[in-house]
Amino acid sequence: MTTKNFNISIIGAGKLAHSLSSALVRSGFNITCVISKNISSAKKLAKLFQIKNYSTKLKDIPYRTNTFFICVPDDQIKILDFRFSKLELNFRQSLFVHFSGAENSALLKHLKTKKAQTASFHIMQTFPSKDILSIKNNFAAIETGNSTAAKKLSFVADKLNLLSFKVDGDKKALYHLAGVFSSNFFVGNIFSAHELFKKSEIIKINFNNLILPIINSTLHNIKKAGAENSLSGPVERGDLKTIQNHAATLKKHFKRSEDKTFILNYFVQSLSLINLIKKSCWKLNNRQRKVEKFLLQELRSYLK
Repeated sequence: MTTKNFNISIIGAGKLAHSLSSALVRSGFNITCVISKNISSAKKLAKLFQIKNYSTKLKDIPYRTNTFFICVPDDQIKILDFRFSKLELNFRQSLFVHFSGAENSALLKHLKTKKAQTASFHIMQTFPSKDILSIKNNFAAIETGNSTAAKKLSFVADKLNLLSFKVDGDKKALYHLAGVFSSNFFVGNIFSAHELFKKSEIIKINFNNLILPIINSTLHNIKKAGAENSLSGPVERGDLKTIQNHAATLKKHFKRSEDKTFILNYFVQSLSLINLIKKSCWKLNNRQRKVEKFLLQELRSYLK
């Protein structure tokens, strides 16, 4: 198998499609066409990588195309599955792949019925914009019930310098949630931290300069010793008075109903740290048990 065995059509011209197309072209793969609902987006992506064909219509995909990379939002995959199944294609020799993190290849059921090779392929990376991001040495999950599709995607992953592994379809959402907690929720936490910092009315210190050293140290500790051995702070110490002070401060400064998430977030994440301590130390000490009791009481009162 060589890169010449693949004639790839990119469906979607969004954030992922830009970085993926860059990696494919650099690795010697031939992209035959870009398809997007927005002709301007399709044209821009095609011209960026000197791809000759672009369109808004699936029927314009060159006949020689045998690999279809579907880089669209999850709620569009089923629609494309049905629309592709109505085309005159050599389905038995074609590979259709979607890039959803949470959804499995069952979304391509109409194409599977047509005897096409179907799979899902997810790169564990964040793509916040259309700026080209290197995916080299990132992990990639391959999910498929088709052995030919698995071999082809393993080859593609190797050529893109991705570290690929297989995941079962019914476990894929759990895998994706691990990424959501690690990346998306992390961004949300930094946003919350910034909102809290602004309320402190400290104007001579840049927030990023203040917070990046502790973020970097935390990541270093996790890399070195694992999350279970990297926890510090009031929950780990069982410092009930500090946690009560935090709760009172949040209630004082976030009184509007739409700000309730800041308070709930504090209680839920503090309880998550309690679970971490239970997991790593097998049990809580007396101080930590008092903290857990307080957090549970506060959380229940807010959920009423």
